[in-house]
Amino acid sequence: MFWIKFLLIAAILLIVLLLGVEFSTLNADPVTVKYVMGEASLSLSLVVVGAFAAGALVTALIGTFVVMPLRWQVVRLRQTV
Repeated sequence: MFWIKFLLIAAILLIVLLLGVEFSTLNADPVTVKYVMGEASLSLSLVVVGAFAAGALVTALIGTFVVMPLRWQVVRLRQTV
């Protein structure tokens, strides 16, 4: 059972890696990103992946600071009951 799960996870990771390589080769054109302090010329795939990673990080941080106090409150209320 362990080997089937391991092979399934490895296959999924390999497919995601191949899709990422395909995405980065199709979107290699440079784009200009304007910041508050200046601008930079980066590849489109790098900008999209960076924006996705930043969004995932912000979502994880907000989720942590919102969900964790609620879970602690549930634990405290269950202890009182």
